[in-house]
Amino acid sequence: MYIDTHAHLTDEAFKENREEIISSLKNANVGLVINIGYDVESSKESACIAQNHDEIYFCAGLHPTDGEDATDANLEKIYNLSKEKKFVGIGEIGLDYHYDGDKEKQKKNFVSQLALAAEIGAPVALHARDCAEDLIKILSDWYKKLPAIVLHCYSLGAECAKVFNKFGCYYAFGGAITFKNNKQIYDVVKVVPLNRVLTETDCPYMTPEPFRGKTNSPAYVGYVTEKLAALYEISSEKAQNIVSENVKTVFTAIR
Repeated sequence: MYIDTHAHLTDEAFKENREEIISSLKNANVGLVINIGYDVESSKESACIAQNHDEIYFCAGLHPTDGEDATDANLEKIYNLSKEKKFVGIGEIGLDYHYDGDKEKQKKNFVSQLALAAEIGAPVALHARDCAEDLIKILSDWYKKLPAIVLHCYSLGAECAKVFNKFGCYYAFGGAITFKNNKQIYDVVKVVPLNRVLTETDCPYMTPEPFRGKTNSPAYVGYVTEKLAALYEISSEKAQNIVSENVKTVFTAIR
């Protein structure tokens, strides 16, 4: 089966057809989806979706640009969600310097949520964009305190990946890996070991070929898996099995 470790089914893009999308997963051989929160409300909604669907689990967290600040009140809300059934991790958290913004505030919010994850023993799903230097510096202080780190939609290049390998990070590859002539991501694959590979869609964004330009869906994660299998020169079945084992290692709350 295929696995999507990072979906946003709470997005407005799915407001009218969310149940239809979820119903389509079985026919697409998608057996597991982790829905990811980006603020308090979407994290709460993710918990509800997960509790109503056997194949869906959820993460709760505050996105670096789209979420609220990690105030004591918001951190308490995320902590409370971690006690809900089918919670598997803290996310989507991290750093995003693409549009500048308040970097110090982002770092403070990020570290506060890493501390929460360490406290409750939860893995983290990280958003990381144009922030390599600060991300490496922060994770060098935290990676030994966390059960697992997932670099969602990884885009920081092969040289940085060599550093993150030393931290024991996992890499969630999405639709961008199917884009033609994406040399950077192909170079990353060369340095990422198979026992650190995960698959995702980041839907409704980053739609893989041949559906690029349309709304993404967890049902399309198979296209990501098949491309990974081709890049690693392994069978589709082996790729699916490897991702499944890696998911169980990272998200230990999944049963």
